[in-house]
Amino acid sequence: TAVLAVRTFDGTVSADYYKQGLAINEEVERAQLARVLGLEARIMMAGVGEGDRVRIEVHSGRALPADTKVLLQLIHPGRPAEDRSAMLERIDVDPDQGRAVYAGTFRLTPGATHLSGPTTWQVVLESAHWRVDDSFTGQGGEFAIKAR
Repeated sequence: TAVLAVRTFDGTVSADYYKQGLAINEEVERAQLARVLGLEARIMMAGVGEGDRVRIEVHSGRALPADTKVLLQLIHPGRPAEDRSAMLERIDVDPDQGRAVYAGTFRLTPGATHLSGPTTWQVVLESAHWRVDDSFTGQGGEFAIKAR
């Protein structure tokens, strides 16, 4: 058995599995807070190319945490090199804190290409306090997501 174990050692699955587990727990907690807040977001995109403008209106039934930035990620289902992301700055907030508006531009992963035709994206919108996961099919325009 020892010879077999030495000859077929697969290595450690992950050297930092504990940290990865903690990160997953944090994501779950942020998604849960988004549901408690009743978060909904309307996303308006000029397109999904480098430098294309993005504007997001976040609405909540309760006061929102005072996040000055949010991260929008469009994750391609089969080609990680095609992922898009935009770090958005808060440009407006209602006094009751139930609505905030963020704006910015897309950055592409190095090596990303111009995609032709609609793509179904995994959408992740997150702040330091909350996280919303949803999906969207298209190359731009307007759509809505909500915490589930």
